[in-house]
Amino acid sequence: MAKAPYTPIPKNVKRFFETIQSLGIPPKVSNAYLPTIGFSSANDRYLVGVSKSLGFVDSGGKPTAKWSDFKDKNKAPKVMADAIKTTYADLYSTYPDAEQKGDDTLQNYFASTSGVADNVARLMVRTFKNLCELAGFEAVAVEEHVTTPTGPAGEKVSEIPLGMKPITLNINIQLQLPATEDVTIYEALFSALKKNLFP
Repeated sequence: MAKAPYTPIPKNVKRFFETIQSLGIPPKVSNAYLPTIGFSSANDRYLVGVSKSLGFVDSGGKPTAKWSDFKDKNKAPKVMADAIKTTYADLYSTYPDAEQKGDDTLQNYFASTSGVADNVARLMVRTFKNLCELAGFEAVAVEEHVTTPTGPAGEKVSEIPLGMKPITLNINIQLQLPATEDVTIYEALFSALKKNLFP
Protein backbone atom coordinates (compact mmCIF):
# COMPACT_ATOMS: atom_id res chain seq x y z
CA MET A 1 0.00 0.00 0.00
CA ALA A 2 1.03 3.63 -0.26
CA LYS A 3 2.53 5.03 2.91
CA ALA A 4 -0.11 5.40 5.58
CA PRO A 5 -0.80 8.98 6.69
CA TYR A 6 0.74 10.10 9.94
CA THR A 7 1.66 13.12 12.01
CA PRO A 8 4.40 13.59 14.60
CA ILE A 9 1.68 14.66 17.06
CA PRO A 10 -0.96 11.91 16.66
CA LYS A 11 -3.13 13.17 19.52
CA ASN A 12 -3.80 16.34 17.51
CA VAL A 13 -5.50 14.31 14.79
CA LYS A 14 -8.57 13.71 16.92
CA ARG A 15 -8.56 17.29 18.22
CA PHE A 16 -8.30 18.64 14.67
CA PHE A 17 -11.31 16.75 13.35
CA GLU A 18 -13.35 17.56 16.43
CA THR A 19 -12.44 21.24 15.95
CA ILE A 20 -13.59 21.45 12.33
CA GLN A 21 -17.05 20.21 13.32
CA SER A 22 -17.76 23.50 15.08
CA LEU A 23 -16.24 25.80 12.43
CA GLY A 24 -17.33 27.07 9.07
CA ILE A 25 -16.01 25.39 5.94
CA PRO A 26 -12.85 27.23 4.78
CA PRO A 27 -12.24 27.89 1.09
CA LYS A 28 -8.88 26.16 1.41
CA VAL A 29 -7.11 24.00 3.99
CA SER A 30 -3.43 24.88 4.02
CA ASN A 31 -0.48 25.35 6.33
CA ALA A 32 -1.55 29.00 6.68
CA TYR A 33 -5.07 27.97 7.74
CA LEU A 34 -4.02 25.69 10.60
CA PRO A 35 -2.72 28.40 13.01
CA THR A 36 -6.01 30.28 12.66
CA ILE A 37 -7.85 27.36 14.29
CA GLY A 38 -5.28 26.64 16.99
CA PHE A 39 -2.75 24.35 15.31
CA SER A 40 0.39 26.46 15.17
CA SER A 41 3.13 23.84 15.53
CA ALA A 42 5.21 23.11 12.45
CA ASN A 43 4.39 19.43 13.03
CA ASP A 44 0.69 20.22 12.71
CA ARG A 45 1.24 20.80 9.01
CA TYR A 46 1.03 17.03 8.61
CA LEU A 47 -2.69 17.37 9.33
CA VAL A 48 -3.21 18.75 5.83
CA GLY A 49 -1.71 15.57 4.37
CA VAL A 50 -3.82 13.39 6.68
CA SER A 51 -6.95 15.25 5.57
CA LYS A 52 -6.06 14.73 1.91
CA SER A 53 -5.34 11.04 2.44
CA LEU A 54 -8.78 10.58 4.00
CA GLY A 55 -10.50 12.44 1.17
CA PHE A 56 -11.65 15.34 3.36
CA VAL A 57 -9.59 17.74 1.24
CA ASP A 58 -8.86 17.52 -2.48
CA SER A 59 -5.44 17.85 -4.07
CA GLY A 60 -5.86 21.63 -4.31
CA GLY A 61 -6.69 22.01 -0.62
CA LYS A 62 -10.43 22.52 -1.08
CA PRO A 63 -12.68 20.76 1.47
CA THR A 64 -14.75 17.97 -0.08
CA ALA A 65 -18.25 16.68 0.66
CA LYS A 66 -16.75 14.45 3.35
CA TRP A 67 -15.59 17.53 5.24
CA SER A 68 -19.09 18.96 5.05
CA ASP A 69 -20.77 15.66 6.02
CA PHE A 70 -18.42 15.22 8.96
CA LYS A 71 -19.65 18.49 10.45
CA ASP A 72 -22.98 16.74 11.06
CA LYS A 73 -22.26 14.99 14.37
CA ASN A 74 -24.90 12.37 13.65
CA LYS A 75 -23.21 11.40 10.40
CA ALA A 76 -19.63 11.98 11.52
CA PRO A 77 -18.81 8.50 12.94
CA LYS A 78 -19.92 6.74 9.76
CA VAL A 79 -18.25 9.33 7.51
CA MET A 80 -14.95 8.76 9.31
CA ALA A 81 -15.33 4.97 9.30
CA ASP A 82 -15.96 5.01 5.54
CA ALA A 83 -12.96 7.28 4.98
CA ILE A 84 -10.69 5.06 7.08
CA LYS A 85 -11.76 1.87 5.31
CA THR A 86 -11.13 3.51 1.94
CA THR A 87 -7.78 5.06 2.87
CA TYR A 88 -6.56 1.90 4.59
CA ALA A 89 -8.15 -0.52 2.11
CA ASP A 90 -5.04 -2.72 1.86
CA LEU A 91 -4.78 -2.93 5.64
CA TYR A 92 -8.42 -3.99 5.88
CA SER A 93 -7.97 -6.60 3.18
CA THR A 94 -5.36 -8.18 5.45
CA TYR A 95 -7.11 -7.48 8.77
CA PRO A 96 -10.88 -6.95 8.32
CA ASP A 97 -11.04 -5.89 11.98
CA ALA A 98 -7.93 -3.68 11.79
CA GLU A 99 -9.36 -1.10 14.19
CA GLN A 100 -9.32 -3.79 16.89
CA LYS A 101 -5.75 -4.98 16.29
CA GLY A 102 -2.99 -4.29 18.77
CA ASP A 103 -0.19 -1.79 18.24
CA ASP A 104 2.45 -4.46 17.56
CA THR A 105 0.41 -6.07 14.77
CA LEU A 106 -0.27 -2.72 13.13
CA GLN A 107 3.31 -1.52 13.50
CA ASN A 108 4.65 -4.67 11.87
CA TYR A 109 2.18 -4.21 9.04
CA PHE A 110 2.98 -0.55 8.40
CA ALA A 111 6.73 -1.10 8.68
CA SER A 112 6.74 -4.02 6.26
CA THR A 113 4.38 -2.55 3.66
CA SER A 114 5.62 1.05 3.76
CA GLY A 115 9.33 0.41 4.26
CA VAL A 116 9.54 3.05 6.98
CA ALA A 117 11.61 3.05 10.16
CA ASP A 118 10.07 1.75 13.36
CA ASN A 119 9.58 5.23 14.83
CA VAL A 120 7.59 6.34 11.78
CA ALA A 121 5.57 3.10 11.81
CA ARG A 122 4.66 3.85 15.42
CA LEU A 123 3.41 7.30 14.40
CA MET A 124 1.33 5.66 11.66
CA VAL A 125 -0.21 3.36 14.26
CA ARG A 126 -1.03 6.18 16.68
CA THR A 127 -2.47 8.32 13.86
CA PHE A 128 -4.65 5.40 12.74
CA LYS A 129 -5.80 4.70 16.30
CA ASN A 130 -6.71 8.35 16.90
CA LEU A 131 -8.74 8.40 13.70
CA CYS A 132 -10.52 5.20 14.75
CA GLU A 133 -11.64 6.89 17.96
CA LEU A 134 -13.75 9.19 15.79
CA ALA A 135 -15.26 6.40 13.71
CA GLY A 136 -18.40 4.30 14.04
CA PHE A 137 -17.51 1.01 12.42
CA GLU A 138 -20.71 -0.65 13.65
CA ALA A 139 -22.81 1.49 11.32
CA VAL A 140 -20.65 0.55 8.35
CA ALA A 141 -20.76 -3.14 9.24
CA VAL A 142 -24.58 -3.10 9.41
CA GLU A 143 -24.83 -1.27 6.09
CA GLU A 144 -22.45 -3.70 4.38
CA HIS A 145 -24.58 -6.69 5.44
CA VAL A 146 -28.00 -5.28 4.57
CA THR A 147 -28.94 -6.34 1.04
CA THR A 148 -31.90 -5.29 -1.06
CA PRO A 149 -34.39 -8.15 -1.29
CA THR A 150 -35.61 -9.21 -4.71
CA GLY A 151 -38.76 -10.91 -5.89
CA PRO A 152 -38.99 -14.25 -7.73
CA ALA A 153 -38.28 -12.64 -11.10
CA GLY A 154 -35.38 -10.60 -9.75
CA GLU A 155 -37.40 -7.41 -9.43
CA LYS A 156 -36.53 -5.09 -6.57
CA VAL A 157 -38.96 -5.15 -3.68
CA SER A 158 -39.31 -2.71 -0.81
CA GLU A 159 -36.24 -2.51 1.39
CA ILE A 160 -36.44 -3.53 5.03
CA PRO A 161 -35.51 -0.68 7.39
CA LEU A 162 -32.57 -1.19 9.70
CA GLY A 163 -33.77 -2.46 13.03
CA MET A 164 -36.62 -4.38 11.32
CA LYS A 165 -34.55 -6.99 9.55
CA PRO A 166 -35.98 -10.55 9.61
CA ILE A 167 -34.32 -12.86 12.07
CA THR A 168 -33.85 -16.61 12.00
CA LEU A 169 -34.76 -18.39 15.22
CA ASN A 170 -33.46 -21.89 15.84
CA ILE A 171 -35.01 -23.92 18.65
CA ASN A 172 -33.24 -26.96 20.01
CA ILE A 173 -35.49 -29.23 22.07
CA GLN A 174 -33.88 -32.00 24.12
CA LEU A 175 -35.91 -34.69 25.84
CA GLN A 176 -34.82 -37.00 28.59
CA LEU A 177 -36.94 -40.09 28.08
CA PRO A 178 -37.70 -42.50 30.89
CA ALA A 179 -36.09 -45.91 30.72
CA THR A 180 -38.94 -48.25 29.75
CA GLU A 181 -39.72 -51.08 27.40
CA ASP A 182 -43.28 -49.82 26.85
CA VAL A 183 -43.15 -48.31 23.33
CA THR A 184 -46.56 -46.73 23.77
CA ILE A 185 -44.98 -44.16 26.11
CA TYR A 186 -42.55 -43.06 23.38
CA GLU A 187 -45.33 -43.02 20.80
CA ALA A 188 -47.43 -40.80 23.06
CA LEU A 189 -44.52 -38.40 23.61
CA PHE A 190 -43.73 -38.04 19.91
CA SER A 191 -47.39 -37.71 19.06
CA ALA A 192 -47.71 -34.85 21.55
CA LEU A 193 -44.61 -33.17 20.13
CA LYS A 194 -45.95 -33.38 16.59
CA LYS A 195 -49.32 -32.04 17.66
CA ASN A 196 -47.90 -29.02 19.52
CA LEU A 197 -44.91 -28.14 17.35
CA PHE A 198 -46.45 -28.77 13.92
CA PRO A 199 -50.17 -27.95 14.25
